[in-house]
Amino acid sequence: MSYYRLCIRMKDDSFSRYLLKKQINFLKNKKGFHTELITLMIPPERKLSDVSNYLKNEINESSNIKSKLNRKNVIDSITALIQKLKTIKRVSENGLILYSGAIPQGNSPGTERNELYIVEPIETISNFKYYCSSEFLVEPLENMLVEKQLYGLIVIDNKDAAIGWVKGTHVEVVKTTGSGVSSQHRAGGQSQRRFERLHEEGVAYFLKRVGELSNDIFLPMEAEKILQGIFIGGAGQTKNKFAEGEHFDYRIRDKIIDVVDIGVGGSEGIRELLNHIQDKIANVRYVKEKTLMQRFLYNLSKDTGLITYGEKEIRKNLERAAVEIVLLSESLDSYRIKVVCEQCGYTDYFTVKSLDLANYREKISKESCQKCNSSLYSIAEEKSIIEDFAELAEQTGATIELISTETEEGETLWSTFGGYAAILRFHIDL
Repeated sequence: MSYYRLCIRMKDDSFSRYLLKKQINFLKNKKGFHTELITLMIPPERKLSDVSNYLKNEINESSNIKSKLNRKNVIDSITALIQKLKTIKRVSENGLILYSGAIPQGNSPGTERNELYIVEPIETISNFKYYCSSEFLVEPLENMLVEKQLYGLIVIDNKDAAIGWVKGTHVEVVKTTGSGVSSQHRAGGQSQRRFERLHEEGVAYFLKRVGELSNDIFLPMEAEKILQGIFIGGAGQTKNKFAEGEHFDYRIRDKIIDVVDIGVGGSEGIRELLNHIQDKIANVRYVKEKTLMQRFLYNLSKDTGLITYGEKEIRKNLERAAVEIVLLSESLDSYRIKVVCEQCGYTDYFTVKSLDLANYREKISKESCQKCNSSLYSIAEEKSIIEDFAELAEQTGATIELISTETEEGETLWSTFGGYAAILRFHIDL
């Protein structure tokens, strides 16, 4: 039997989410010939003794499986879970998910080998679940990656309106619409009073229409209990009339958090509104990433000496324990390779892009040690560059932050700085 512990982190941060995505993809590739792959979800309050008793009953039930090989594989998988539970002293604060199953090592039945995996989730498991199938149940893990914090955004003035939302690292402009209302100066040939009345009626109709569109967009989100609040922005008094009027459905009227003065309208105003409310939605990943990158870029522009960028420079400063925060682009797709000579112990490290990995392995297999010329020179370890930096950061108390390319600043990190940047604790004299 093979046993693997996939995750020992329980924080809901960008690096834990990166690991969880990787684990989900790994588990999805595990397939069985029959219903012999078991997923066991244990909430934090569940007693492990009760779980073990439940599994023992499942062994009795499994004795009724007709196929001899399938029966053996299922019982072996359950037995592995029981044995593993004996070594666990307590369930972590978010619970545990265990995956145990007979994984084929070839294309035919009889080649299976039992493998066991443990995941400590980033969110609390609410219900106990035992699931047996030809594949592992990873949907609960995937649901944990779904961002829960969503805020509605409305930008409105007399001319046009834009409705959207921000969730995680993503900003979506769902609807834009024009008012069709003429500017408030007098039109030729019309009486001032008649023109003002038509103008007011046009604005009132426009506000009502935007309210209806907002209800259509945000009511389903409120029903799903993901709508945290609504922010309204715009120039002039139109935004205030809209916020104070009876334009919202009663179910989302109390969701208005703030009304903000901004000078830009339409879809561009959505991002301008976000800039003005950053302190109120600091828990949203989009804002966290922008804030971190703006801090980096500010120190770069002021030449404070408190930033560095590039893979080698960041490594050097991590070794000096000078790094406070490492900013890595989610688009990074490279591996850190450790090459070792078994003859003399010579060790070297290389960073290789994922696309070049196969060619690099072949290249190393044909090389000899640079120090003793031995042919016992081979790759000892392959690790994703993000995990490699995470280990270095942990050793010196630095923080790892993964930055998406959803924001302008995140795109700058990738395109201008190659995906590597860092904020330093103190100035380094070179």
